Amino acid sequence: MSDTATVAPPPSTGLLALREMRSARRHRRVQETEWFEALYRVYLAAILIGGSVLFISGVFEDSVASTNDITDITAHGPNILGLIVAVALFLGARSGAGGGPIAVEDAEVRHVLLAPIAIRDALRKPAIQRLRAAAFAGALAGAAAGQLAARRLPGSLGAWAFYGAIYGACVGLVWVGAALVVHGLRVHPSLATLLASAPLFWQTTVTVADTSTPGPFDAFGGLALWALRIETIDLIAAVITGIVAIAGVLVVGTLSVEALARRSNLVAQLRFAVTLQDIRTVMLLRRQLSQEQMRATSWVTLKRHGALPPVVRRGVHSFLKFPARRYARMMLMVVLAALAQVAAYRGTTPAVVASGLCLFVFGLELVEPLSQEVDKPERTDSLPVDRGALMLRHLIVPAVMLIPFSIIAIIAAAIFEHDGAAIATAVVLAPFALATGMAGAVINAVKGAPDPLGDNAKSLFMPPEVAGLTTMTRAVFPVVVATLGSLSVVAVREAVESGDHPVATAVRMCVGVALVLLLVAGWVRQRDAIRRWWRKSVEESQRSRKAGVSR
Repeated sequence: MSDTATVAPPPSTGLLALREMRSARRHRRVQETEWFEALYRVYLAAILIGGSVLFISGVFEDSVASTNDITDITAHGPNILGLIVAVALFLGARSGAGGGPIAVEDAEVRHVLLAPIAIRDALRKPAIQRLRAAAFAGALAGAAAGQLAARRLPGSLGAWAFYGAIYGACVGLVWVGAALVVHGLRVHPSLATLLASAPLFWQTTVTVADTSTPGPFDAFGGLALWALRIETIDLIAAVITGIVAIAGVLVVGTLSVEALARRSNLVAQLRFAVTLQDIRTVMLLRRQLSQEQMRATSWVTLKRHGALPPVVRRGVHSFLKFPARRYARMMLMVVLAALAQVAAYRGTTPAVVASGLCLFVFGLELVEPLSQEVDKPERTDSLPVDRGALMLRHLIVPAVMLIPFSIIAIIAAAIFEHDGAAIATAVVLAPFALATGMAGAVINAVKGAPDPLGDNAKSLFMPPEVAGLTTMTRAVFPVVVATLGSLSVVAVREAVESGDHPVATAVRMCVGVALVLLLVAGWVRQRDAIRRWWRKSVEESQRSRKAGVSR
């Protein structure tokens, strides 16, 4: 009888074990998921996101764009939409230089990436998932913007939503793909910023200047306008997007394990903060993710003994130590808000929502001195000063900082709207629009201050429906306040259409906005007193009711 030859199994690379562990972990998470809770979250997301988009789309009945408007959109639309792609590329390069965009779990970093398995094989799936998530989010945003455009421009709603989704997916893929490439190639942050700034400057120049020179990202913008006109050359945008995404996946083997370890802890905290709707913590963690720190030295050195009050001086010191990237981010938000208001002035009313969101983000950065005070309530309570008065003093310097940013907003609006009356209207509206953005951020910051009476704990005993509605209201109300100033441009547009003077209408609207700002300032000053009065009134009412029952 002949001996049978024993064939040794091929050496394991660990990939099969990795797949099995990930599959088991995913299966365990699915088993632990409460399906009713998951469906409830999907239901809420669909109501909040989809319902909001449809509501905003239908509540404003904008007029159909004129022939001149369509001609301008066809000529300059690719430049403006291409600028968004240029900004996405710039942000992606900055993210990649700072260790982004992948954030795996801490267990993956400690066990998988340090195991004898190729990092390329271990990170390929997370990279593809990150690209897929960015493409999906971009497609949703693009489809929403497309269906808004279909209400004013010729073409079917389905076509606008479809090509808008393609454009949004390209933006998301360019952002994440560029970040992966920069991170994988270990490009220095300064060099990455320089390389990404060149096409951004080119596209910005083409967008602002009245020239026929094409921009490097015009094909992306042209692809979004295929419902209006079709040019085959725009397909190069899809090719470039695919190349960037594939290149990002190919270089995942050289990603920094140290950067992934740092991001894994921060992202876990960030997700928890988002769950709690703690916007302040989200901002602080985002700054840590991007390695953004305050300057070690001030931009300008103040005299040690000056005439400024202590609180004002502290606010000035805070702004003098802002890093350049934070000022750039604030200017970007102001410019985007100005462009959105120009779009609303030209007839796209839902653009005021985008303006309000941008101004709210701008306000969150602007009220940094106040937010720092709220972050340390024990120190505030130890001072022999009323907390409301102290918080109100922290708003002096941010209010003064509104002046230079208002000038930036006016310049941005004047670049795209050359009419003299429109520019004069922008001069009137800009400071108040930015002030409402600041007011919304102030409400968001102050409501995070400690409750002097402990009333916040009562929400723990509320029914889930009531507690959820209360939480949603607290989260949405600051954004609504931040949007109020942007609504003035709609009233000005209606006044122009009815033959009234736009500047006079703008002044009347600003009077109403000023009243809102005064109410916010008064609430900041008297917040604790109002809560004490309300608590006392409730207790007296309860005592009276008990006394009546005992009789």
